[in-house]
Amino acid sequence: MAAKRSMITFATDPETKERIRSYAEAAGVDVSTYVMAAVGAAMAHDDQVARTFAPLDDLIAETEAQDATTGRPPKEHGQDSVPDTEREEISASLDAFFGSSTRHRGVA
Repeated sequence: MAAKRSMITFATDPETKERIRSYAEAAGVDVSTYVMAAVGAAMAHDDQVARTFAPLDDLIAETEAQDATTGRPPKEHGQDSVPDTEREEISASLDAFFGSSTRHRGVA
């Protein structure tokens, strides 16, 4: 017995439709088969990315949970704890290295 099938409909501009049709023809398959193969490849890629980053995602979740148990909010992007004196030393070192007195990105 054949598996039940369901239809998906999507819209695109005529040029893209023609490109898809020509690629499918070049591959020797119908448009539906070609699109489903492309969708399958994209989903496999997304699954691989998720597996690759899962340990990092777990580490982030663990760190956020630790911050929640200590009562300290997680640091916001751009927030740091570098004392002003150390920031000035870093800036002076960068100025000496680059021969400039301009402020450097990420340093005060």
